[in-house]
Amino acid sequence: MDIISTTVWQRRGSSIVFDQNSLGQFIADGSVISLRQMISWKNSPPADPPVPGKTILISGLETVMETMGTQEAEAFLSHRIRPLISDLQNRWHDCGIVFGFTANRHAFRETPRKEDVRFHRRDKEQIHLSEVLWGGSAVTGMKRLVRSEGEKPEPEIIGYYVARIS
Repeated sequence: MDIISTTVWQRRGSSIVFDQNSLGQFIADGSVISLRQMISWKNSPPADPPVPGKTILISGLETVMETMGTQEAEAFLSHRIRPLISDLQNRWHDCGIVFGFTANRHAFRETPRKEDVRFHRRDKEQIHLSEVLWGGSAVTGMKRLVRSEGEKPEPEIIGYYVARIS
């Protein structure tokens, strides 16, 4: 899986970000909307992103994934969220859609071939997150978001990103 350390994820595509430092700027800017509000756009999304910048931070997806059954959560991501991401990326070409998580990075595990990211819930169940959220685009286009600061030998993973889902 490739990595990116630029901020392109803030201006286009969709991402999952679990690094609180990276999410903080969007909270301070007033760029946060609830998952409920995003879902309400299903039949009539706004013409322009309803936030001040080029990034929409969506809150609430983690709660849905923790409270629904695993199959129900995967179906919800696949049938309700993925089509909405596709529609929004076709409308808002210069806007990044970011799903913010409070879970630490250890809740997100890559499969051995690094083609899928699974979310490990508190009850130890797993959700095939990237596969159901991004479909086939996850296999071919998913990238690790990294921050390479300081003198750490390895870049720090802050999330996952897909430039465009089909």
